[in-house]
Amino acid sequence: MDRRQFLKWGSFLTVSAASAGLSACGGGSDGSASAAAGQSQLAAGKAFGLGVASGDPRPDSIILWTRVDGGDGANSLGVTVQLSDKQDFSNLLVNQALSADPAWDYTVRHKVTGLSSATTYYYRFLTGGTSSTIGRTKTAPAPGTAVSQLKFAYITCQDWSVNHWGAFDEIAQLDLDFVMHVGDYIYETVGAGFQNGNNETRHAALTLPNGTKRADGAIYATTLADYRYLYKSYRSDPRIQAVHANFPVISIWDDHEFSDDCWQDRQVYYPGDDSVPNTPRRRSASQAWFEYTPADVSIDLSNPSFQNIQIYRSFSFGNLATLVMTDQRLYRSDHIIPETAVPNTGLANLGSRYFVPKSALAQAEAAKMASTGGNLLNVSILGDTQRQWWQQQMQGASTTWKLWGNEVSLLRMGVDGTMAVAGLLAQGLIAALAKQGMDFSAVQQQLAGALYQDLLAADKSGATPVLSYAHTQPLLATLSGNAITAAVFNAALKPTLDANLPPTMLLDQYILNADQWDGYNAERKALMGFLKSNGIANVVGITGDIHAFFAGPVMDDYDAASPTPVMVDLVTAGISSNSFFSYFKNVVDTVPAFAKAAPLIYQTVNGQTVNTFNNTLKQFNGNWLKYVDTDAQGYAVVTLTPAKLSCTFHKMAKLVNGVAPSPATASTQTLEVASGTPAINVL
Repeated sequence: MDRRQFLKWGSFLTVSAASAGLSACGGGSDGSASAAAGQSQLAAGKAFGLGVASGDPRPDSIILWTRVDGGDGANSLGVTVQLSDKQDFSNLLVNQALSADPAWDYTVRHKVTGLSSATTYYYRFLTGGTSSTIGRTKTAPAPGTAVSQLKFAYITCQDWSVNHWGAFDEIAQLDLDFVMHVGDYIYETVGAGFQNGNNETRHAALTLPNGTKRADGAIYATTLADYRYLYKSYRSDPRIQAVHANFPVISIWDDHEFSDDCWQDRQVYYPGDDSVPNTPRRRSASQAWFEYTPADVSIDLSNPSFQNIQIYRSFSFGNLATLVMTDQRLYRSDHIIPETAVPNTGLANLGSRYFVPKSALAQAEAAKMASTGGNLLNVSILGDTQRQWWQQQMQGASTTWKLWGNEVSLLRMGVDGTMAVAGLLAQGLIAALAKQGMDFSAVQQQLAGALYQDLLAADKSGATPVLSYAHTQPLLATLSGNAITAAVFNAALKPTLDANLPPTMLLDQYILNADQWDGYNAERKALMGFLKSNGIANVVGITGDIHAFFAGPVMDDYDAASPTPVMVDLVTAGISSNSFFSYFKNVVDTVPAFAKAAPLIYQTVNGQTVNTFNNTLKQFNGNWLKYVDTDAQGYAVVTLTPAKLSCTFHKMAKLVNGVAPSPATASTQTLEVASGTPAINVL
C-alpha cells in the first residue's frame, strides 16, 4: 500500500487517503473485474441492493456508504471501494479492499481523506464480479474561499406508509451541492391508525421482525433487528437511492428514528411510559442509524450509556456558510408538563405536549428552573454541553451565513382560546341574525370584542362558562336601525349563544406544540439572547418535524410587549408524513372537549373540507408566522448567495389511486431572506 494511503478501523469507520495513479485490473466504467490493488481474501457478496450513498462533505474528505448483500450472518464479506475524479474511473484515487461484517449488518462506512475542495468525485463498490451503482459526490469549498452560490435541498419526515415519495424523483434531478436531512428518516411504528390506507401501492406493508404491540394495535420497533429492518425497507426504494447516489447528504435524527416525541432514552406512548428508561431500545436505534447513515461520527458500543454516540457537528462552505447540526433528542429534558399531570383524553399527549395552557407551561418551567437554582438543566432541548458548543460555533463563525440544522421549529405557535371563541360566537350570532333579515356584518369586529369582554368576565367555576353578556347585549341595543332590546336578546339570542359556548377549559391561551421549542421557552430565549447580545446576524433555522410549511422571524422574547426579531426559521413539510392540519382535525373530530373548536381548524363548505387552521395561526401569531401551510407534504430548495437566501417550498400533489402523481409538485412558494435582516419576504 502506498505510504500516503492508510486504512484503519475505529468504531466501524474505515479511512483511506486519496492517492493518484492507483491500479485496477480491468479498470473502466463497468467495474466487472475485481480491483487488483483492492483484492480481498474474504468471500464475495452477491449485490448492492440498497445502492450507495455519501455524506458529510468537508473540504478534504467525504464518507462513502453501501451495504453488501449475500451474507450468512456469521462471516464477513469482501468488498472494494473505488473513488475517482473521472466518471469512467480512468484515474483511481482510492482502490481499497474492505470488510463488510455481520456485526454491522454488512454495511460499509468508509471515509476518504486527502481530497480536493469543491470537487466532484465518483465512487463505486465491487464484490466478486459485481459492481454497485456509481455514486456522485462533492466536497465542500475550502475555509475562507470566496463562494458566490450554494444550493441544497432539505427534507424531513418520510413515512413509508403514508402518501407518496414522488418528491425524491424531483430532488434527484436537481443541480445541488448537497442535501440535508433534518430528521425522521424512518418511522418506528407500523400499523398505526394514521399509517393505514393511504400509501403507495409500490410500498408494501411493513412487518417488524420483533416489535412491541401497543394498545391501539400499532407495533413499534424495539430491537436492533427491528430498526435495521426499517432502514433496509426505506432504502430499498429506488427513488431515495437515486438521491443518495447523486448528492452527499448531511443528516441528523429527530424522534422517530427512536420513538415518537422521545427524550433521552425515554419513550412516551402512554402517560407514565417515560418513568422507566429504555436504554437497550435507545442504543439499538442509535446503532441502526449509525450503520445506515453516511455520517462522520463514531459510536462506542463498549460504553453502556445511551449517550454512546455524538451526532451534533458542524460544516463550513468557504466564506459563505457555516452549518451547525444539532441533536435535539439525546440530551433533552423531559417535557415541561409530564403526561401524567393532565387528564387522559384518549390522546395522551393533549395538555402536556399538544394544546398546552400557556400559563401552566410557563409556571411549570419556572418551577423546574427554581429547583435547580435558576439554570436550564431540567428545561433544555440541547443540554448544557451541546448548548455551549452551539454558542461557540455561532460566535466563532466568520462566514456570511450561519445555518442551523434544527429539528423542531423555533416559531411560536399559540392560540388565544378566549379570543378565538369570541370570534366564533360573533360569526354565529351574525349568521343567526341574518336569517331574521338583520345585517350586522359591519359590526362583527365590535361584536367579537364585546363577546371577548363577556368571556373574560364569565363565571368559569363550572365545566361550561356562565356569561351575563353585559357588554354584548347593550351593544346590540344601541345599534341604530337594528336595535335589539334586552327582552328580545334574552328570549331569542342568549339561548343560542349559551348553546354554542365551549367547555371552560378552552377559554385560555394555548401553545399548540410543546414538543418543539415552544415547550422549552427559557432555553430558546437564552439562545436568542446570545445571538442578539453578541451581534450574530444572518442565522437561519433549517427545520422540519411538524409536517407543515412555516416561515418567519424568531423573536428574542415572544412574550415581550415589542419582541425583536433575531434570526429566521424556515420549516419544511414532511416528504410524505401526515400533515399538522390532519392531527388537529382528528383532535376536534374525536375529543368531545375540543369539538366546538372545530371551526378554528376546518369548515365544511359544499361537502368539501376547507382549511381554516392556517388563518387561525396567522391571527394569533401574525407578527412572526409570515408563511403558513399546515396541510402539506413536500420539500425545500435553498439557493444561498452573499446577498440573500432564497427558499422554495415544493408542495406535493396528493396520491392518486395509490400512485404518486407526475409531476409530484402541485405548487411552489418562494421566500427570501436578505443578508443583514432577520425577516421573510414572501414572493
